[in-house]
Amino acid sequence: MYSLSEIAHILGRDRVTMLGLLKRFDLPTFKESGYPECAMSFFRDVVYLKLAQVPDAHVLELWSLECKLMTLLHADGLGSPTWMIDGRAQQGHEGRRLFLSRFDIGAELRTSSVQPGLDFSASEEELFAGREMGEDALRLLDSYLKLITPIRKTLSEQSAILIAAGRWARGAGEGG
Repeated sequence: MYSLSEIAHILGRDRVTMLGLLKRFDLPTFKESGYPECAMSFFRDVVYLKLAQVPDAHVLELWSLECKLMTLLHADGLGSPTWMIDGRAQQGHEGRRLFLSRFDIGAELRTSSVQPGLDFSASEEELFAGREMGEDALRLLDSYLKLITPIRKTLSEQSAILIAAGRWARGAGEGG
């Protein structure tokens, strides 16, 4: 478990910046008990995306799509306050995991399909089916894949630059 100040220190950010991230990504706050490892992992990836020049608007749009997909797949019914990032604590099935949440959708992402009947908890019956209400998991997945492709391209393009900058920073820190 981490305090928000510890996470900020580890990531080289200030506490106010971390509070802003909590608010922008609509994540729960933990005062007494501290933040779980999945929160630390999530914040680290968000900071890395910013360092890689991925626009904040793209990251927030990606997050919104992921949350909508997870809600349609009933991941929000597990009872955990961190349900939206709990997938970060799980291993395996990399091709089935969403990028930010690390949620396993139950099918390969590249196949543009999900298991729409997948339900993680019992819930009250809705008056209309999700598809009748305009909630279409396949449509969301298609939007997600269209957005994640340029983000991955940016990460690929920036990786060599970031590695070189890290090497330079280590050398500059040693007085050389």
